[in-house]
Amino acid sequence: MRTAAPVTLPSVGQPQPDLVDERPEHWPRDLLEAYARYRGPYTVENAETLLEEEAVELYHGWLVWQDMTDLPERRLVTTLQMMLDLSARKCGFGQTLSDQLECLLSDGSVVKPDASLVSWQRLQNDVGPSGPRQRLLLRGGPELVVEVRSPSNRRAQERRKRQLYFTNRVELVWDVDPVRQIIWVYQATTPAKPRQYTITDTIDCVLLPGWQRQVADIFAAEASAEAVAGEVAQAWLAEGRAEGRVEGRAEGRTEGRAEALREMLPMLVQMRFGAGLPADVATRLTRCQEAQLHHLQTAVTTCASLAEWYQVLTALTPG
Repeated sequence: MRTAAPVTLPSVGQPQPDLVDERPEHWPRDLLEAYARYRGPYTVENAETLLEEEAVELYHGWLVWQDMTDLPERRLVTTLQMMLDLSARKCGFGQTLSDQLECLLSDGSVVKPDASLVSWQRLQNDVGPSGPRQRLLLRGGPELVVEVRSPSNRRAQERRKRQLYFTNRVELVWDVDPVRQIIWVYQATTPAKPRQYTITDTIDCVLLPGWQRQVADIFAAEASAEAVAGEVAQAWLAEGRAEGRVEGRAEGRTEGRAEALREMLPMLVQMRFGAGLPADVATRLTRCQEAQLHHLQTAVTTCASLAEWYQVLTALTPG
């Protein structure tokens, strides 16, 4: 019989454990080790500060430290997140959320997918308060989970995590390998038979009718606004061409592209920086020509903050 190593925890309502800079020795290395142990002492009630503030997840009563993604991986996730979000909003399905979404699973585990596509219905019905501070968690999983492979991850670990997702109502798991530039799509109905997509392929999403993207664009260092928005951009371009016909065919195409960028940029900026936009952003964008709008799109990925991006915008539209 295995016995627990001594661990002192606060009771509910008492001060939470101190934040940590590295994995404590008594924590398991990964979720496989967590489930191989006796059930641990941690819960969403007595470890909520760590779960909220640190890069940790909760498995089988144990806190598991998560490797932080690097900048190229974050850019990849942001690109894919934006591609899914624009279409999900336009078709009325829902939205994508970053790794700040916490999912409370049926066994008490708490996971933070790299990115999630979740329906408005689940956000309305399945988000509820948990823990002493009544933080909002999604009970169960989103419809689609994106996980980026880390060199430290073992394949058995990834399989176990997919099992957890699929037993908590996740329908699709996208396993993204940024090194080999491959995406494996796992479905809850056929979890042992993933579909593999390489950079020469076009990938689709069964949750979003008409959604298709070139895998090469997902892994591109600088994906264009049109590549990110896909069929959403095509719809905006068509509207712009229709409005621009009175100016002539070439002018209509140019205005269509510019209008698509003006529609997309505020959403891209909000998703990138997670903050409210200054009130004059939309007005300033109407004063930008197509080349300037492309410059602003590039700045979304290169700027470190909303304030820095806004400085670029104001420099292009003085006054």
